[in-house]
Amino acid sequence: MTYLFFALLFALGTAIGSFLNVLTLRYVPGGPLFSLKRLGGRSRCPACGRTLTASELVPLASFFALGGRCGTCRARISPQYPLVEFLSGAIVAGTPLFLASFYRVSLSALAAFALPRWYYVLFLAWIGVLLSWLVLSVIDLRHYLIPDALNVALLALGAVITGVSAFHTHELFPFTTSFMGNYAMVFSPFQGIVANHVFGFAAAGAFFLVLFLVSAGRGMGFGDVKLAAVTGFVLGWPDVALALILSFIAGGAWGAILFFSKKKTMKDRLPFGPFLVLGFLLALFFGHAIIAGYFSVFGL
Repeated sequence: MTYLFFALLFALGTAIGSFLNVLTLRYVPGGPLFSLKRLGGRSRCPACGRTLTASELVPLASFFALGGRCGTCRARISPQYPLVEFLSGAIVAGTPLFLASFYRVSLSALAAFALPRWYYVLFLAWIGVLLSWLVLSVIDLRHYLIPDALNVALLALGAVITGVSAFHTHELFPFTTSFMGNYAMVFSPFQGIVANHVFGFAAAGAFFLVLFLVSAGRGMGFGDVKLAAVTGFVLGWPDVALALILSFIAGGAWGAILFFSKKKTMKDRLPFGPFLVLGFLLALFFGHAIIAGYFSVFGL
């Protein structure tokens, strides 16, 4: 029953990923993210313009069955299609699996919908956060911008996560309100969940705003400032601090690789949104292990 539950979640996630591909590929910079006029209509091959059949739109399966090429003109299909579908499936199936372990709840109870309802609200909110991060990463890579609609969505999801966690603090196990576990007590000046999330919003937003102003917008876009702030609200303090440090390490390392391989120069633009998301993910899934490893180096 449990395996079937997560298999169905993965299948549902790939279907959501198919929609996310449409959302990102049809997005027009400066326009609304969700436009019924733009999102409506049948899918077509971008090379020959032929309307695709239902059998050619099955998530993941169709791409591999067609050999990654259009069935008519044999033009190559962008690898974005299966990649986003797979990642979306992994998010929808994997997030409840990870959170069940983090919150120390039974997988069988989760699959049987035997947990309190607020757990499912929390899990759905986190799935929404990760899917939003996926969409903004793709759009930032394609267009070098982060739509405001995604930042608003993340802010709303952060409010849900913060509110549910704060209201049910007494029902949660110790150290399950921060992905840094017990180490959060070392770095946080606050004990309350709401205070930590509000402080995360203010601290991350202010730090990136300073960078934006000092670089006159050349170092990063204002969308990155808003993304840092709203994700600071989602993760809370001190998790967002670790996430930002990791994102700068990842972005700097990748930038150095591109520079020394002469694929980029110091004047070339590099979308920072995906590196922010990478830092967020590392803090989310490995925050406690990273901090524990850091302290172990000093014998603490």
